[in-house]
Amino acid sequence: MESGVRPVTEGARAGSPAAPAPEAPTGLTPRFWREMLEGVDEAVLALDEAGVLRAANTVATRMLPQLRPGEVVLTPGPLAEALRAARATFDVDHDEHRLRGRRVSVGPLTVWYVRDVTEQVIRTDALLAERWRSAFLAEASRRLSASLHGDRTARTAVALAVPALGDCALMVRPGTRNSVRWFRYSGEDGEPVSGRLPAEGLDAVPALAEALAGLEPDDDPRLPDQLTEAGWLLPEGFGRPGSAVLVPLPGHGRPVGALAVIRGMGRAGFEPVETHLIRQFAGRAGTALAVAALYAEQAHTADVLQASLMPPALPEVPGVQLGAVYRSARERLRIGGDFYDVYPTRGAAGPADSWQFVLGDVCGKGVEAAVQTGRVRQAMRALSLVEPDPVGLLRLLNESILTSGDGQFTTMVLGRIEWRTGGVALHVASGGHPAPIVLRVDGTVETVPMAGTLVGAFPEARFGQATVTLTPGDTFILHSDGVTEARGGPDGTDFFGRERLISGLHGYAGTPPTAIAERVGQLTAQWLDEREHDDIAALVIQAESARRARGHLRAVGSS
Repeated sequence: MESGVRPVTEGARAGSPAAPAPEAPTGLTPRFWREMLEGVDEAVLALDEAGVLRAANTVATRMLPQLRPGEVVLTPGPLAEALRAARATFDVDHDEHRLRGRRVSVGPLTVWYVRDVTEQVIRTDALLAERWRSAFLAEASRRLSASLHGDRTARTAVALAVPALGDCALMVRPGTRNSVRWFRYSGEDGEPVSGRLPAEGLDAVPALAEALAGLEPDDDPRLPDQLTEAGWLLPEGFGRPGSAVLVPLPGHGRPVGALAVIRGMGRAGFEPVETHLIRQFAGRAGTALAVAALYAEQAHTADVLQASLMPPALPEVPGVQLGAVYRSARERLRIGGDFYDVYPTRGAAGPADSWQFVLGDVCGKGVEAAVQTGRVRQAMRALSLVEPDPVGLLRLLNESILTSGDGQFTTMVLGRIEWRTGGVALHVASGGHPAPIVLRVDGTVETVPMAGTLVGAFPEARFGQATVTLTPGDTFILHSDGVTEARGGPDGTDFFGRERLISGLHGYAGTPPTAIAERVGQLTAQWLDEREHDDIAALVIQAESARRARGHLRAVGSS
């Protein structure tokens, strides 16, 4: 640096009165300044007003060998522009390096302190890239796990991959035995699209078949050509892919599909870190698809089992009309411990053509109670083939439940329908169940008192029995204790009770049994006012009109 460059002393401040420049202290020679600059670990460049490089330390000459003191900085490029600019700092790329400079004015000279921050930028970029990849995978996991529907999960996966991973994403999943399902998304598709393809359609893309088998042909150079030849795989007008990565989607023991991430011509190929990210993404997508498939299988199994445990549809029984209502304590399950059934019995021990009915309440709630109701119903139907008498049937059922040793008892009322001239007779037996109600056609309400012990609780059980005669229009009502013991009222603790039930049935004499059953359910729901409750069930049997009953009796007699 020339001797005219001197340090700023304490007395020389911006805006102070003009004063003669102090003389350089003894010993501060140009050599001293050069040696001081050599002790700086940054590149130091001093330029005059004409842009001529007046001085540079050794770090600067090593970093920028094309710049020489005494010459004008004329080399075109971002660095030359930054050095000649009046900005306080710059941050530019130069010869594959990132240079960062700060400007200081020293008299007529502009001094730049320049550092090579390439490694720092690389580390920062790598950290930011890793943070982005982690955030991308976290968001992908969240969105992929938000749905338990296989097709929606597949559409979400291909939509997440574009443009984060590539220009187009394609997923192929096994379909039926002779077909596959495909899902595709690109910026031009607008929304993910899907379709079905015969299994032989994969012959044009052997790499896809290999990926579905669990292999990883992601480095196969033939893949872009195979994708191009199989035109259905790419969006219309996409052209030949520049590069593609294909990975299997891992499932439970076998792939649940294959994912191809595709980039168009003109874009850089996939770096190893990007291929690794695609594999990580595919792992999450495969897990989500496997969970969705498992859920679908379990849901189907649950639906089949639940359908078998649901109260059956009421049949058409000659001489009577039927109605029923059922509401489980856990309404999302739609099954519980209350049950009803009406079924024909045809056996040597009973009438040639007879019908039996039952309404019961198994101890417990939910799935466990529903499974027990299924056992009780099946046992009762089987035992009714050898024992038509209601009391005898309860005794056999009591022994069957005790023998099973599961400790679950039940209450029930069961009966057999007998047709008579002018009406029907119901032969009824009870085991610890609420007493039936008879609503006569003239509006009179009767209670059928029936004692009896729980079914399946004691070896020496005693069961009550009665015979109820119904004339045309008379109605026989069975209900579970979930009706009369429903808690509600002002403080939510009062039982609904039999009196409120009977009072609520006034005015419904002679109405169809379905309407009466719905009335029982409506009264109970109003009393509960959406509070928690036990299982609720009611079965209504009504004698048909005299004309229809006579027609049935003639048909039975002619047979």
